[in-house]
Amino acid sequence: MLGQRAVALLQLLIQNAGQPVSKDALIDAGWGGSAIADNNLTVQIAALRRTLADAANVADWIETLPRRGYRYVGPAVATNVPDASAAVRAGSAPSLPEKPSVAVLPFSNLSGDPQQEYFADGMVDDIITGLA
Repeated sequence: MLGQRAVALLQLLIQNAGQPVSKDALIDAGWGGSAIADNNLTVQIAALRRTLADAANVADWIETLPRRGYRYVGPAVATNVPDASAAVRAGSAPSLPEKPSVAVLPFSNLSGDPQQEYFADGMVDDIITGLA
């Protein structure tokens, strides 16, 4: 499931399908113009690419334009969705909790040895304990 920022980015990219969208415009849409590290945008674009690839089983619909931004190159889509970036700027977005939340996802045992499963489980438990 995509988060609010990823949806705002996708909406802006689709609204400008075939046209370059600058990183600044994407940051404004997703973060309301706040100063962020470039990797935050990169992470959101990667999540969009994964979601689109999983949903449609197709090649990349979001093209990277080095030092310029990104471009949506997928099929044309009609949208009747309200402008998500306007909702963020207007302050109608849901407020964040006072305390930050962290999700610790399970690790996979990639060793192929079923006796090592405890290690993957133990790592999750150690991280949760360390964060508590």
